[in-house]
Amino acid sequence: MNQIARVVNVFSTPYEAWSYRQSTDEEALSLCQKGYSLAESFTTKDKLLEEVSNHVQAAARMLREGADNALERHIDKALSASSEYRDLRNLMPSNVPQALSAYQAEFSEADLSAADSAIKAIGVTMPNGQFLFHGGLWPLGVQTFTTTRPFSTSFCPQVARRNAEWKSKAYDAGRMDLMVVHVIQPQTKAYAYSRDGDLGNEKEVVFATGAQLTLTRETHIADVTASKVGPHYETLKRTVPAYLLEIDIS
Repeated sequence: MNQIARVVNVFSTPYEAWSYRQSTDEEALSLCQKGYSLAESFTTKDKLLEEVSNHVQAAARMLREGADNALERHIDKALSASSEYRDLRNLMPSNVPQALSAYQAEFSEADLSAADSAIKAIGVTMPNGQFLFHGGLWPLGVQTFTTTRPFSTSFCPQVARRNAEWKSKAYDAGRMDLMVVHVIQPQTKAYAYSRDGDLGNEKEVVFATGAQLTLTRETHIADVTASKVGPHYETLKRTVPAYLLEIDIS
């Protein structure tokens, strides 16, 4: 029986990005009395810089800022508190199939077929309306295509951006693509990895082959620095355009 999960929304409580200033003695004392550590009491919130209440805003911020560990901590906290995420994980088998463990750790061509079979055997249908992130390269000139290998996504745009940079991908391509993936009329099963273990920080959900991806919008957000290790181990850098792509997956 095909099991369907519920939508996990990591921005049901919006993320707030603040600037900070040095605390006054009174503010530091008040923070300590509220349970903050001594180190945390040294600074206090000053100005609200941005509020992120949806996945498109989060992806745009990640492309502009490059990194935001506080945003990732917000997502980790949201997943920990989410009954929908807990239910999704409970739909997964208690032990990770070896094929999926190898796929996540090695990500080699040899693991793809076995991982795909495992997803189709034990995966679930992600809920209509679920949003996730993917960092990679969209094929130029293509509006819709069907995947022929497992398609990895994350609940976190910071993880997706790191994947967009992985192995000099953005440098070599001359562009960076960060995708907001929207599940629409799902037909393809997916596996949600645990957040425990060495790779738990990836917050990964991987879809089986046969998923149809459709580009609905492409927006240039910023120009960013992409890097690569050169032939003499020097760091090569170039400026490339960074795009936010809105993608439907079924």
